[in-house]
This record gives sequence, structure tokens and C-alpha cells, in this order.
Amino acid sequence: MTTQIPQNFVQAIAKERGVTDAELETVFMALDGQATAAIATKLGISDIAVRKRLGEVYKKFQIGGNGPGKLSELRHQLLFLHQTEYGSSDFSPRGKGTLSKIAILSEGFANGQRQEDWGEAPDVSVFYGRTEELTTLNQWILSDKCRLVAVLGFPGSGKTTLSVQLAKQIQNEFDFVIWRSLRSPLAAEEFLANLIQVFSNQQKPLIPADFSANFDRIVVEYLRKHRCLLILDDFESVLNAGELAGHYREGCAGYRELILRLAEVDHKSCLVLISAEEPTELTLLAGEKVRYLKPTISEEIAREIFHEKGLSAKDQEWKELLARYGENLLAFKIVAATVSEFFEGNVAKFLEATGLFIEENISNLLAQQFDRLSGDEAEIAYWLAVAQIPLSLAQLREDMLFKPSLSDSLKNIDSLSRRSLIEKINEGQETVFVLQPLIVKYAAELLADRIRDEILEAIKTQVTDRMQLLKSHKLSANAATLKGAKDNPSLDILGLVKNRLQSLFLKTTGYEAPLNILTTIAADLKDKSVLEVGYAGENIANIISELKSA
Repeated sequence: MTTQIPQNFVQAIAKERGVTDAELETVFMALDGQATAAIATKLGISDIAVRKRLGEVYKKFQIGGNGPGKLSELRHQLLFLHQTEYGSSDFSPRGKGTLSKIAILSEGFANGQRQEDWGEAPDVSVFYGRTEELTTLNQWILSDKCRLVAVLGFPGSGKTTLSVQLAKQIQNEFDFVIWRSLRSPLAAEEFLANLIQVFSNQQKPLIPADFSANFDRIVVEYLRKHRCLLILDDFESVLNAGELAGHYREGCAGYRELILRLAEVDHKSCLVLISAEEPTELTLLAGEKVRYLKPTISEEIAREIFHEKGLSAKDQEWKELLARYGENLLAFKIVAATVSEFFEGNVAKFLEATGLFIEENISNLLAQQFDRLSGDEAEIAYWLAVAQIPLSLAQLREDMLFKPSLSDSLKNIDSLSRRSLIEKINEGQETVFVLQPLIVKYAAELLADRIRDEILEAIKTQVTDRMQLLKSHKLSANAATLKGAKDNPSLDILGLVKNRLQSLFLKTTGYEAPLNILTTIAADLKDKSVLEVGYAGENIANIISELKSA
């Protein structure tokens, strides 16, 4: 390189800014004075691809403008950063703008004012795509000076990884960078006290117990005087399970006050929330200084994940993979490992052999989310799992024996949306709802397990008092639902129940005795009203029919 900066120093700085290996290789050649055409020839790419890579580097170093001056500005920034870290008397920064900002922050850090506390932030050594999302978040935080930004999405969608990459890119624009996970949350009062200690350079300041006093101190002394980036991961952990989404756990209501006041009070800092569940107040606060983003997976990211494992797939195979695993990056990583290890790298064989594949880690994530649902939300999820196609609100309510009010139905749908479990699709004049593919699979399997348990309990006791789902949910889709439904026998609820019972009966009692008991129960239910037994009679009759046809 013609510059006097060691390559390992440039590499370290570039990685902090989110520069990829391909971009780094290209910029090394450019800094060494090689022309665009020569770089393209050596790397086996086009001139346009070289310029695109360099453009990404300039963007990550916040270098604007046009023409060859950008490379010179990059070299000057790198030289200045190197001299600042290792010291030199013969270097003086020129001009203002980006370099003067770096100089100010470096001076502040030397005086103990600038701090970074990454807490439980995960190490992100590999990062794919997300250029559009990063650009948007950079714009909101640095240019638009948003006070609150939320990154929302289902577990495994990559929101934490995206947020780490974002924070690394913009960290030099802040006097304080603080990352905290709320997976094991403190009370809001304790959390604020902890922040004051961090802002006070880990000293033991006098900290009042009062929430308002602590909040006012943080805002007046730190968030207004300094540019602070505060990131709270796993925010859903302070929200309550078993009721509609977005409501706070006992002892955690102070976090709601924290969000409201940080969003509304004037300051020059930014709070970034990372959550699988959207707090109720976020929609009301959204505006000029409060925004939220729900990252979506792209085929580009999925292909990069597979490419890292040395895998490739045809266009139709990609279409099937994206349809099955939706926006779950964790699922794609696990599928790529499974294809590589058990299917000799053959994606087609994997798709043919597995159907919708849910590995244990994914299953645990799905269970954690499903366990957070209220009873009414779970009922809707089960109905959508039975249907397996998008349903309108009217279709969804059609077969419910005890229909909730329209207002309550809308609240439940909205709550599922806040959890990123349900998608809204506009079809002409009608809005329909569908579960994420992995949730459909999980809900169908869970429903089948619980129906099996109710059947076994009925066979054991020969009474129907403990039947719940057998009474409340019609397991065979009605004609309106079946119209246009996809043929997906692997998720047919009656088929799943039959398979579970069939396997159990073959290993234990055989078919005859349990079928006789079920037939007797079905006969007893036949003459009872729907209000008394719901769908239990129809469901048991259909299960008997399935078992006899096996």
C-alpha cells in the first residue's frame, strides 16, 4: 500500500464499520493505487461491481460527494485514526466535517467522557445484506435525530444481529454507547440507577430511589449534554405473557414510563428497542422522532447463508424454501447445516424428504412465543392452523361456537400482529389473515398433541367432561375454507391426530378396544345439542373414520 497505515489496522477499523471481506479486498487495492479496471480484472468482476464495493465502503465511512476525492478522503480518515491511536506530532487534521467529529470524540474518550459498554451484545463475525435496512436506520438515528427507534420481529429474524451491525457502524457518532439485554430484567428503577453508574464512569454516585428523580438526572446531565446511544435487547421480557401483547409485567411498568418520556422529552440521544413483541404505546408515539422497523429476509441473505455452507439451489427450490421458512434467518441457518450434514448438500432431496422441517432450537423458540399467547389468541391460531389458508375476519369467526365481540376479535388479531405471528394480506376489498409458515406447522402439531391427549383421557375415563379443544374447534375445514385451499396432507389436523393414535395403539392396546370405546362415546354425543358438546361428536366420529381407514 502507498499509505503508511498497517493493513491490520485498516482491517480492524473497517470491520468496526461493517465493511465486508469482499469490500475490504477491493479497497486495499484501491488504496494501493490500482485502477478500477485492473482491480476488476484481478478479482474477476466487472468495473461496476468494483465501484459498487467502493461506494459501500465510502458510505460506511460516511464519505459523501463525487469523484476521486472520496478515496483521498478515506485515506486521510484512516491516517488520522491511526495517528490518533498511536500518536504523532507531524500530523494535523484538515478541514471540518467527519474528521473534526472524530477528533472531538477521540479527545472526549481520552478525557474519560466517551464510553462504550456492549454488555451482552453478541459477537457478529458474519453479516449478510441488509443494506437497505441499515441505510434507513442510519438515516433515522443520525440525520433525522430520532429519539426512539424500535427493531421488531419474530425470534430468529435477525433483528439483534442487524442492531449490532448498526451500532458498530454509528458508534463513533456518540459519546456513550450502552447495550443491555433485558432477558433477566431489573426493575426500571434499578435499571436507571445502573445507567447513572455507567454514565458516571463506574463511580458510586448518590442515586435517589425515586424513578422521576433518576430519569430527570439522566436526561439533564447526560442525554441532553452528550450524544448517547442506548440499546435495549430482548425487550419482550418486560412484557407480560398470557394476555394481549404489549402490556407490562408486574414490577416492570417503569419501562413504559421510560419509553414515553424518552420519546417525548427533548434530548439529543437515541434509544433503540429490540423486541419480538411491540409495546402498545409504540404505535401512538410513532412520528417524526419515533419510528420502528420490521426487518424482512431476502433471497439474497438466504443464498449467502447457503453459499457459506457450499450449497446452491435452483430457483424453484428457493421459492419453496422461502415459502416454508418465511422470514426466519435461524431456520435457514439450521436448514443449511442439515442439508450439508444429512443430505450430501442436495437441497432437492431435503425438500422431498422433510416437508416443513422444525429443528429443536426452532421448536423451543416457537414454544416460547406460543406460550405467551392469551387463550383467545391461541384459539385464533388454532383455527388458522386448521384452515391452512388466509381467512377473513368473517371466515375466522364463522365456525366459532361462542363468538367474541367484533371489537375483541380485532384486539386479538392486532395482538398476534404485535407478536409478528400473523400476517395481514389485502385481497381486493377484503383483508385476510394468515400465520407465519413455521407457526402454522407448530400450531398444527401442538393442536394434534392436545387433541390426542383429550381422546386418550376420554378412552381412559369414558367421560367427556374434560374435553376442551374437541368441543371448541372443528377439526375438518368447512366448504368455504376448503375452496382454494392447498393440498397439504402433512398439516391436516385429523391426519396428524390419526397418526399419533395409530402409533400409540399399535404399541399398546391394539385398535379394537379403544375404537369400541370411542364409538360408544360418539353415540352418546350424537343426540346432544351443539351448545352442550360443541364439535366433540363430529370430531370423534371423523377420528374414528380416519382410524378405520388406516
